[in-house]
Amino acid sequence: MLISAVLTAVVGVLLKQSKDKLVLRSILSWGSALIVLPFAFFLPLPPNEAWPYLVIGAVVHFIYQVTLVAAFERGDMSMVFPIARGVAPAIAAIFAFLILGEVLGPIELLGLGIVVFALMGFGWPSNSSSHHVPAVIFALICGSMIALYSVIDAGGMRVSSGILDQMWTYIVWFFIFDAIGLPLLVMWLRRGRFRAALKPEIKFGVLSAMLSVMGFGLALYAFSIAPVAKMSAVRETSVVFGAALAVIFLKESFGIRRIVLACIMALGLMMMQFSA
Repeated sequence: MLISAVLTAVVGVLLKQSKDKLVLRSILSWGSALIVLPFAFFLPLPPNEAWPYLVIGAVVHFIYQVTLVAAFERGDMSMVFPIARGVAPAIAAIFAFLILGEVLGPIELLGLGIVVFALMGFGWPSNSSSHHVPAVIFALICGSMIALYSVIDAGGMRVSSGILDQMWTYIVWFFIFDAIGLPLLVMWLRRGRFRAALKPEIKFGVLSAMLSVMGFGLALYAFSIAPVAKMSAVRETSVVFGAALAVIFLKESFGIRRIVLACIMALGLMMMQFSA
Protein backbone atom coordinates (compact mmCIF):
# COMPACT_ATOMS: atom_id res chain seq x y z
CA MET A 1 0.00 0.00 0.00
CA LEU A 2 2.92 2.36 0.57
CA ILE A 3 4.08 1.69 -2.99
CA SER A 4 0.53 2.41 -4.14
CA ALA A 5 0.60 5.70 -2.20
CA VAL A 6 3.81 6.80 -3.94
CA LEU A 7 2.42 5.92 -7.39
CA THR A 8 -0.85 7.72 -6.57
CA ALA A 9 1.16 10.83 -5.68
CA VAL A 10 3.05 10.68 -8.98
CA VAL A 11 -0.24 10.44 -10.89
CA GLY A 12 -1.51 13.39 -8.85
CA VAL A 13 1.46 15.52 -9.94
CA LEU A 14 0.90 14.52 -13.59
CA LEU A 15 -2.77 15.42 -13.26
CA LYS A 16 -1.95 18.75 -11.64
CA GLN A 17 0.25 19.88 -14.51
CA SER A 18 -2.28 18.91 -17.21
CA LYS A 19 -4.26 21.59 -19.04
CA ASP A 20 -7.39 19.46 -19.46
CA LYS A 21 -7.73 17.21 -16.43
CA LEU A 22 -10.90 15.48 -17.67
CA VAL A 23 -9.19 14.47 -20.91
CA LEU A 24 -6.09 13.21 -19.08
CA ARG A 25 -8.30 11.16 -16.73
CA SER A 26 -10.04 9.68 -19.77
CA ILE A 27 -6.73 8.68 -21.34
CA LEU A 28 -5.76 7.17 -18.00
CA SER A 29 -8.96 5.10 -17.92
CA TRP A 30 -8.70 3.95 -21.53
CA GLY A 31 -4.99 3.22 -21.23
CA SER A 32 -5.47 1.18 -18.06
CA ALA A 33 -8.22 -0.88 -19.70
CA LEU A 34 -6.09 -1.53 -22.79
CA ILE A 35 -3.16 -2.67 -20.63
CA VAL A 36 -5.24 -5.30 -18.82
CA LEU A 37 -7.61 -6.25 -21.66
CA PRO A 38 -5.43 -9.06 -23.14
CA PHE A 39 -5.51 -10.86 -19.78
CA ALA A 40 -9.32 -10.97 -19.87
CA PHE A 41 -9.11 -13.57 -22.66
CA PHE A 42 -7.01 -15.93 -20.54
CA LEU A 43 -8.65 -15.52 -17.14
CA PRO A 44 -12.05 -16.86 -16.03
CA LEU A 45 -14.95 -14.44 -15.90
CA PRO A 46 -15.76 -12.91 -12.50
CA PRO A 47 -18.12 -15.08 -10.45
CA ASN A 48 -21.76 -14.05 -10.29
CA GLU A 49 -21.29 -12.83 -6.73
CA ALA A 50 -18.64 -10.31 -7.86
CA TRP A 51 -20.63 -8.54 -10.59
CA PRO A 52 -22.63 -6.29 -8.21
CA TYR A 53 -19.35 -5.06 -6.69
CA LEU A 54 -17.93 -4.30 -10.14
CA VAL A 55 -21.03 -2.44 -11.32
CA ILE A 56 -21.65 -0.44 -8.13
CA GLY A 57 -17.92 0.21 -7.80
CA ALA A 58 -17.78 1.61 -11.34
CA VAL A 59 -20.59 4.04 -10.52
CA VAL A 60 -18.88 5.18 -7.32
CA HIS A 61 -15.55 5.59 -9.13
CA PHE A 62 -17.30 7.71 -11.76
CA ILE A 63 -18.75 10.02 -9.09
CA TYR A 64 -15.31 10.19 -7.45
CA GLN A 65 -13.64 11.26 -10.69
CA VAL A 66 -16.26 13.89 -11.50
CA THR A 67 -16.24 15.43 -8.01
CA LEU A 68 -12.43 15.42 -7.91
CA VAL A 69 -12.26 17.41 -11.14
CA ALA A 70 -15.06 19.71 -9.91
CA ALA A 71 -13.08 20.37 -6.72
CA PHE A 72 -9.90 21.05 -8.71
CA GLU A 73 -11.74 23.58 -10.85
CA ARG A 74 -12.89 25.47 -7.74
CA GLY A 75 -9.78 25.32 -5.60
CA ASP A 76 -6.04 24.69 -5.62
CA MET A 77 -4.98 21.06 -5.73
CA SER A 78 -2.77 21.67 -2.68
CA MET A 79 -5.98 22.35 -0.74
CA VAL A 80 -8.45 19.97 -2.42
CA PHE A 81 -6.35 16.80 -2.69
CA PRO A 82 -5.40 16.54 1.02
CA ILE A 83 -8.95 17.24 2.20
CA ALA A 84 -10.45 14.62 -0.12
CA ARG A 85 -7.89 11.96 0.69
CA GLY A 86 -7.67 12.95 4.35
CA VAL A 87 -11.34 12.43 5.17
CA ALA A 88 -11.45 9.10 3.32
CA PRO A 89 -9.87 6.83 5.99
CA ALA A 90 -12.33 7.89 8.70
CA ILE A 91 -15.36 7.35 6.47
CA ALA A 92 -13.84 4.09 5.19
CA ALA A 93 -13.63 2.83 8.77
CA ILE A 94 -17.38 3.47 9.20
CA PHE A 95 -18.27 1.80 5.89
CA ALA A 96 -15.97 -1.14 6.63
CA PHE A 97 -17.70 -1.65 9.98
CA LEU A 98 -21.21 -1.42 8.49
CA ILE A 99 -20.56 -3.45 5.30
CA LEU A 100 -17.65 -5.79 6.09
CA GLY A 101 -17.95 -6.05 9.87
CA GLU A 102 -14.39 -4.82 10.47
CA VAL A 103 -13.74 -3.42 13.95
CA LEU A 104 -10.81 -1.29 15.13
CA GLY A 105 -9.53 -1.26 18.70
CA PRO A 106 -9.33 1.91 20.83
CA ILE A 107 -5.66 2.59 20.04
CA GLU A 108 -6.26 1.99 16.34
CA LEU A 109 -9.20 4.39 16.38
CA LEU A 110 -7.10 7.03 18.13
CA GLY A 111 -4.34 6.52 15.58
CA LEU A 112 -6.87 6.82 12.75
CA GLY A 113 -8.14 10.10 14.19
CA ILE A 114 -4.60 11.44 14.36
CA VAL A 115 -3.93 10.42 10.74
CA VAL A 116 -7.14 12.06 9.48
CA PHE A 117 -6.38 15.25 11.42
CA ALA A 118 -2.86 15.44 9.96
CA LEU A 119 -3.90 14.65 6.39
CA MET A 120 -6.69 17.23 6.34
CA GLY A 121 -4.36 19.75 7.97
CA PHE A 122 -2.13 19.45 4.92
CA GLY A 123 -4.72 21.13 2.76
CA TRP A 124 -7.26 22.91 4.95
CA PRO A 125 -7.46 26.58 3.89
CA SER A 126 -5.63 28.97 6.20
CA ASN A 127 -8.51 31.46 6.14
CA SER A 128 -12.28 31.11 6.22
CA SER A 129 -12.99 32.92 2.96
CA SER A 130 -16.32 31.86 1.47
CA HIS A 131 -14.83 31.25 -1.97
CA HIS A 132 -13.22 28.08 -0.55
CA VAL A 133 -16.60 26.59 0.40
CA PRO A 134 -17.57 24.98 -2.97
CA ALA A 135 -14.11 23.43 -3.35
CA VAL A 136 -14.20 22.03 0.19
CA ILE A 137 -17.73 20.62 -0.31
CA PHE A 138 -16.73 18.82 -3.53
CA ALA A 139 -13.53 17.60 -1.83
CA LEU A 140 -15.55 16.13 1.05
CA ILE A 141 -17.95 14.40 -1.37
CA CYS A 142 -14.93 13.08 -3.26
CA GLY A 143 -13.42 11.76 -0.01
CA SER A 144 -16.68 9.97 0.77
CA MET A 145 -16.54 8.27 -2.64
CA ILE A 146 -12.91 7.23 -2.03
CA ALA A 147 -13.98 5.63 1.24
CA LEU A 148 -16.97 3.90 -0.33
CA TYR A 149 -15.11 2.50 -3.32
CA SER A 150 -12.34 1.26 -1.01
CA VAL A 151 -14.85 -0.86 0.89
CA ILE A 152 -16.72 -2.00 -2.25
CA ASP A 153 -13.52 -2.99 -4.02
CA ALA A 154 -12.24 -4.79 -0.94
CA GLY A 155 -15.48 -6.77 -0.72
CA GLY A 156 -15.39 -7.59 -4.44
CA MET A 157 -11.77 -8.70 -4.30
CA ARG A 158 -12.44 -10.94 -1.31
CA VAL A 159 -15.52 -12.51 -2.89
CA SER A 160 -13.86 -13.05 -6.26
CA SER A 161 -10.53 -14.35 -4.96
CA GLY A 162 -12.30 -16.58 -2.46
CA ILE A 163 -14.26 -18.31 -5.22
CA LEU A 164 -11.63 -18.32 -7.99
CA ASP A 165 -8.60 -18.72 -5.71
CA GLN A 166 -6.83 -15.87 -7.53
CA MET A 167 -7.06 -12.06 -7.51
CA TRP A 168 -6.31 -11.23 -11.14
CA THR A 169 -9.81 -11.56 -12.58
CA TYR A 170 -11.32 -8.85 -10.39
CA ILE A 171 -8.40 -6.47 -10.99
CA VAL A 172 -8.68 -6.86 -14.78
CA TRP A 173 -12.44 -6.34 -14.86
CA PHE A 174 -12.23 -3.41 -12.46
CA PHE A 175 -10.10 -1.47 -14.96
CA ILE A 176 -12.36 -2.50 -17.87
CA PHE A 177 -15.48 -1.21 -16.09
CA ASP A 178 -13.65 1.95 -15.02
CA ALA A 179 -13.03 2.85 -18.68
CA ILE A 180 -16.73 3.30 -19.51
CA GLY A 181 -18.31 6.20 -17.62
CA LEU A 182 -15.87 9.12 -17.58
CA PRO A 183 -14.50 8.73 -21.14
CA LEU A 184 -18.05 8.72 -22.55
CA LEU A 185 -18.88 11.84 -20.55
CA VAL A 186 -15.72 13.61 -21.75
CA MET A 187 -16.37 12.67 -25.39
CA TRP A 188 -19.78 14.32 -25.06
CA LEU A 189 -18.48 17.40 -23.23
CA ARG A 190 -15.57 17.85 -25.70
CA ARG A 191 -17.55 16.91 -28.81
CA GLY A 192 -16.19 18.60 -31.90
CA ARG A 193 -12.78 19.17 -30.34
CA PHE A 194 -12.10 15.91 -28.53
CA ARG A 195 -9.33 14.80 -30.90
CA ALA A 196 -7.54 18.14 -30.58
CA ALA A 197 -7.82 17.98 -26.79
CA LEU A 198 -6.25 14.51 -26.72
CA LYS A 199 -2.94 15.41 -28.36
CA PRO A 200 -1.32 17.55 -25.62
CA GLU A 201 -2.37 15.10 -22.89
CA ILE A 202 -1.51 11.78 -24.53
CA LYS A 203 2.07 11.42 -23.25
CA PHE A 204 1.35 11.96 -19.57
CA GLY A 205 -2.01 10.23 -19.92
CA VAL A 206 -0.37 6.99 -21.07
CA LEU A 207 2.25 7.25 -18.31
CA SER A 208 -0.53 7.85 -15.77
CA ALA A 209 -2.35 4.76 -17.06
CA MET A 210 0.66 2.53 -16.50
CA LEU A 211 1.22 3.93 -13.02
CA SER A 212 -2.49 3.59 -12.22
CA VAL A 213 -2.58 -0.10 -13.15
CA MET A 214 0.38 -0.77 -10.88
CA GLY A 215 -0.73 1.54 -8.08
CA PHE A 216 -4.41 0.69 -7.82
CA GLY A 217 -3.77 -2.97 -8.58
CA LEU A 218 -1.55 -3.07 -5.50
CA ALA A 219 -4.19 -1.18 -3.51
CA LEU A 220 -6.89 -3.70 -4.50
CA TYR A 221 -4.66 -6.55 -3.40
CA ALA A 222 -3.87 -4.85 -0.07
CA PHE A 223 -7.58 -4.13 0.57
CA SER A 224 -8.34 -7.82 0.00
CA ILE A 225 -5.95 -9.11 2.66
CA ALA A 226 -5.89 -6.40 5.36
CA PRO A 227 -8.40 -4.18 7.23
CA VAL A 228 -9.77 -1.46 4.96
CA ALA A 229 -9.44 1.40 7.46
CA LYS A 230 -5.78 0.65 8.13
CA MET A 231 -4.93 0.28 4.47
CA SER A 232 -6.90 3.40 3.54
CA ALA A 233 -4.92 5.41 6.09
CA VAL A 234 -1.65 4.10 4.65
CA ARG A 235 -2.73 4.82 1.07
CA GLU A 236 -3.65 8.40 1.84
CA THR A 237 -0.05 9.12 2.81
CA SER A 238 0.04 9.88 -0.93
CA VAL A 239 -0.74 13.42 0.26
CA VAL A 240 2.70 13.63 1.89
CA PHE A 241 4.49 12.03 -1.06
CA GLY A 242 2.60 14.34 -3.41
CA ALA A 243 3.66 17.41 -1.42
CA ALA A 244 7.28 16.25 -1.51
CA LEU A 245 7.12 15.65 -5.27
CA ALA A 246 5.53 19.07 -5.76
CA VAL A 247 8.49 20.64 -3.96
CA ILE A 248 10.94 18.82 -6.26
CA PHE A 249 9.18 19.05 -9.62
CA LEU A 250 6.69 21.93 -9.30
CA LYS A 251 8.84 24.12 -7.04
CA GLU A 252 6.13 24.46 -4.40
CA SER A 253 6.89 25.14 -0.73
CA PHE A 254 6.54 22.32 1.81
CA GLY A 255 6.60 24.55 4.88
CA ILE A 256 7.08 24.00 8.61
CA ARG A 257 3.39 23.23 9.16
CA ARG A 258 3.48 20.29 6.76
CA ILE A 259 6.70 18.94 8.26
CA VAL A 260 5.05 18.92 11.71
CA LEU A 261 1.85 17.36 10.32
CA ALA A 262 3.86 14.66 8.53
CA CYS A 263 5.47 13.70 11.86
CA ILE A 264 2.06 13.65 13.58
CA MET A 265 0.67 11.47 10.78
CA ALA A 266 3.57 9.03 11.14
CA LEU A 267 2.74 8.70 14.84
CA GLY A 268 -0.90 7.93 14.02
CA LEU A 269 0.09 5.29 11.45
CA MET A 270 2.39 3.60 13.94
CA MET A 271 -0.43 3.49 16.49
CA MET A 272 -2.71 1.86 13.93
CA GLN A 273 -0.20 -0.69 12.66
CA PHE A 274 1.48 -1.75 15.87
CA SER A 275 -1.39 -1.73 18.35
CA ALA A 276 -2.44 -5.05 19.79
